[in-house]
Amino acid sequence: MSLLQSASIPVNRGLRARVAERALVVGTFVKSTAPQTIELLGRSGLDFVVLDAEHAPFDIGTLDAAIGAAHALSLPALVRPPSHAGSFVNSCLDMGASGVVMPHIRSTAEADAVADAVRYGRGKRGFSPSGRAGNYGQVDAAAYRAAADQGTSIWCQIEDADALERIDEIAANDAADCLFIGPADLGLSLGCDGPGDLRLAEAIRAIAEAGSRHGRAVGLFVSDTGAIPAMREIGITVFVCGSDQSFLLGRAQQVAAEVSALIYT
Repeated sequence: MSLLQSASIPVNRGLRARVAERALVVGTFVKSTAPQTIELLGRSGLDFVVLDAEHAPFDIGTLDAAIGAAHALSLPALVRPPSHAGSFVNSCLDMGASGVVMPHIRSTAEADAVADAVRYGRGKRGFSPSGRAGNYGQVDAAAYRAAADQGTSIWCQIEDADALERIDEIAANDAADCLFIGPADLGLSLGCDGPGDLRLAEAIRAIAEAGSRHGRAVGLFVSDTGAIPAMREIGITVFVCGSDQSFLLGRAQQVAAEVSALIYT
């Protein structure tokens, strides 16, 4: 095994390449901080997980444990940070995260700032190969930086009305690997009445069309797989489906309903 191979970079590169090729990829949000959750999801057949540090109680320690579990199972784990802080992004990537799903990207300048925090080649990311991503210093430094730049994913979350106004500008920026639609926040920003509001459907289509025009992959959060076929028809290929919590709650509710039906029949 070469020094570069020992850094486990190919896992990251595989996901980024599949997204670029517009392959259908499906993952889920993780909101529970226990690493055992990652161990289970790593055996599920999902393509990736997103550790939701924006809306769940992840800190650096719990992220490290979750990313370590994902790394052991060759499961790509992206992180959704709570802010645009470059130092936090750098820490996540040093721990071995496969990329970031950056919330509330409203302009190409903000997409560039994310890329500055992620890509060594842009000359602004702090460098240390001593963590998990660098196989604890057992890799050639230059080769590691090149492989990390090639393999790490940047998904820019489109979830604001002003981002929609600049969608062609953002979609044209090669800093973004994927335009990831956050339908809940986007709907709120547009003043929509609910998930069935026509304005939200039109916005999702507009983002998908912008991605197509500029050769950019487009992703979407869906609550269940039933929404995927129609969204694939408009060019969306990356899906985050539900979360670990919704999986657990949904199955538990199903069991409770089935037992209740047995009792009252």
